[in-house]
Amino acid sequence: MNAVKPILVMSVWLATSCGIVAAAQADDKGVSGHVMFGAAFVPDYEGSQDYTAAPVAAAKVEYEGYYVETRGLGLRANLSPNRAFEIGPAISFNGGRDDDVDNARVARMREIDSTVEAGMFLKVPFRGLLSGTDELAFNFDFLADTGDSHEGYKIGFGPSYGFAATERLRLGASLSATYASDDYTQTFFGVDADNAARSGLARYDAEGGIKDVGIGVNAMYSLNRSWGITGMARYTQLIGDAADSPLVDQEGSAGQAMVSLGVLYRF
Repeated sequence: MNAVKPILVMSVWLATSCGIVAAAQADDKGVSGHVMFGAAFVPDYEGSQDYTAAPVAAAKVEYEGYYVETRGLGLRANLSPNRAFEIGPAISFNGGRDDDVDNARVARMREIDSTVEAGMFLKVPFRGLLSGTDELAFNFDFLADTGDSHEGYKIGFGPSYGFAATERLRLGASLSATYASDDYTQTFFGVDADNAARSGLARYDAEGGIKDVGIGVNAMYSLNRSWGITGMARYTQLIGDAADSPLVDQEGSAGQAMVSLGVLYRF
């Protein structure tokens, strides 16, 4: 399978986990940041019951609260000088869906072209609530197709929380939900007459709405001041028209699990 798509599945998840590193560095002055690389076990495509291994990576460079960070094959930048909130532009490469998938029926459907999605993000953090090292944050992001692949948009939102369990171990957890527009949902989960003839699946019109809800946990263990190990696990449940799609209900699974392990370098 093309590794682009698993990496994109990981993008928001990586961002949440790397947020626990960012919280630990929040008081640093000058230029700081981190790079992370590792491997993940993720669904073959959104809604698949088949899984594949994929490489993952993330990076962040920060200067006095301003930062640029990668998220999978996406990029975002905080332009806010106020530490009470972070806001800025965001872009992401959506790999679509090709015919290199394990499910024979889905493989016969028309390929969904890759595209660049663009939008913005907002994060509102609250630090030092229960200890001097914790952070509760409320996250929001909006991404819309800039081409003619799915011509829709997604809105992601949910809280995250991170804290230092010990001097070396930092833990985090997050809840999330994703709203997807009619065009996005129909493109990835609908079955029109042509795709029904190609795949043998029944025709299905998918409408927009809350596409999924999820819960995740993550950890970062510092080996020394520069190096650390990160681990992540997440479960996402497709709901609504996405879950009722024949691609999911008959050929795949509404439950999507993801796990990852990586090495992190801070500077």
